[in-house]
Amino acid sequence: MFRFLKKSGAFYYPGQEIPLPEMMTIADKKSSASLEAGKNRLLFTAGVFLLSFSLICVRLFNVALRGSVIEEARRDPVGIHALNIRMKRADITDRNGVILATSLPSADLYAEADKIKNPETVAAALVQTLPDLKYKPLLKKLKSGRNFVYVKRALTPKEQYEVNRLGFPALNFRHVESRVYPQGELFAHIVGATDIDGNGIAGAEKAFNERLSTRGEPVRLSLDAGIQDTVRLALKESVDKFNAEGAAAVLMNAKTGEVVAMVSLPDFDPNNLKNAKRKSLFNAATLGVYEVGSIMKLFSTAIGLETKKIKISASVDASDPVVLANYKIQDVPKLRRVLSIPEILIHSSNVGAARIALSVGTEKQREYLKRFGFFTPASVELPERGHPLFPSKWRELNTATAAYGYGVAVTPLHIAAATSALVNGGVYHAPSLLFKRNANEIIGERVISEKTSDIMRAIMRLVVIEGSGRRANVSGYEVGGKTGSAQKIAKGKYVKNSLRTSFVSAFPMDNPQYVLMVMMEAPQRIKETFNFNTAAWNAVPTAERIISAVAPQLGIAPRPFEPTQPAPYVKAALKAK
Repeated sequence: MFRFLKKSGAFYYPGQEIPLPEMMTIADKKSSASLEAGKNRLLFTAGVFLLSFSLICVRLFNVALRGSVIEEARRDPVGIHALNIRMKRADITDRNGVILATSLPSADLYAEADKIKNPETVAAALVQTLPDLKYKPLLKKLKSGRNFVYVKRALTPKEQYEVNRLGFPALNFRHVESRVYPQGELFAHIVGATDIDGNGIAGAEKAFNERLSTRGEPVRLSLDAGIQDTVRLALKESVDKFNAEGAAAVLMNAKTGEVVAMVSLPDFDPNNLKNAKRKSLFNAATLGVYEVGSIMKLFSTAIGLETKKIKISASVDASDPVVLANYKIQDVPKLRRVLSIPEILIHSSNVGAARIALSVGTEKQREYLKRFGFFTPASVELPERGHPLFPSKWRELNTATAAYGYGVAVTPLHIAAATSALVNGGVYHAPSLLFKRNANEIIGERVISEKTSDIMRAIMRLVVIEGSGRRANVSGYEVGGKTGSAQKIAKGKYVKNSLRTSFVSAFPMDNPQYVLMVMMEAPQRIKETFNFNTAAWNAVPTAERIISAVAPQLGIAPRPFEPTQPAPYVKAALKAK
């Protein structure tokens, strides 16, 4: 049943084919060769893996030894180094490093029209993929026969992906940068915008265009994103509440000139500039020049004290009107009496302010108004700077009317900077949007004496305790200020019952740190204000809401005091000889 081959000693079952000696030799040779080749390949692969692993170990040892990974992580922001993204245009940030403007990788879509054989098909597909494109203008481009035509600039990554999916070889991309503004409308008028090619066309983007394009370092502004948001929210609520046409606010560090917040309403989204309305592009805080009404009485009084034409203990007879060149200046009946210097500001007497200015004289008035910066554009780092308006021929009548806020038009930023000099000890600091890193960058010029500044602080505090600024008497913070309500001008004429209202304030008045200027354009009479629309009823409560919210953010702790009684520094200043 079983068979054995004697020579080979092999065993075979019944029916199993017995191979011939020649066949066994050939199979054995092939099997041996295959095994040898496989063995060699395995050895080679193992050697490659071993070498690679050795190189990795050596590299890791060197890196760990030198600590280069840690150093690179410290030098580069998280993710930026890993992605190797380097934008040509630098960022704009607030004082705390919050990004206000930055650049992201983008792409411009172009077509080689001379290579397109079916422009109708390509145009139809593109319009369906990019709905903002128009079929006929696009088809005209694709039929132009040119070797380069722009289809769309600054595509999003999703749009680029969808175009790529179409598979048209004549469509290509240029790798570019797109400017984006993460804070949207919040800093619109300050940061500005760039054009499609990345060149600054407005705001800080234009003012620092060369620096942003060449230095590669962020431009750090003095603004605070959190405080800016608080100011804008309060201002917007007031615009809605009083149905105002617009508003502006400037919050400034009184000791350095740094602008901490600046808002102009209406505003716009710089990420969608093409849909912005024309009026919303106007920066009312730095470009618009306005008559600010009775706020100018602060400077008239300070000039009178500084030139020693009046003393704080003096009084002015406002019983009769001032008549100049057939023009009559008079007060409401209850003010037609002898008034003390503080009363002129507390009750806002036009006659009192005019008489102080006339005693000072035209030349001295002009000299001091120039010192306060009222005759030149504010030296802030923006291209949108309004040039003050004032009479070309300054007569006696102009001296009198300028004293209470008519005939001289300035920006809200002018008022904030000049008021800072009134309350900070008498030193004028040019307003700035750049973050000041050290004391060497703070440069000021004395415009009035410290004594005059002390008196003005005291009077401004009395205006809030006893006068038109009472609704800004914030609990825990000594606020001082002055209101102003001036008729709007349209087509060269004053518009009846249409006011531009303002309130300039400082806090805390025992050692003023910040100045706030609030302006509202054409606020309406409402039931809550008993149908009044002057500054005391709209601009003042707006300032109160802003100060209440931002003072803690600015690190100013509230302090107990009697809100209806003058503090010791007020009494001391008013007793000065």
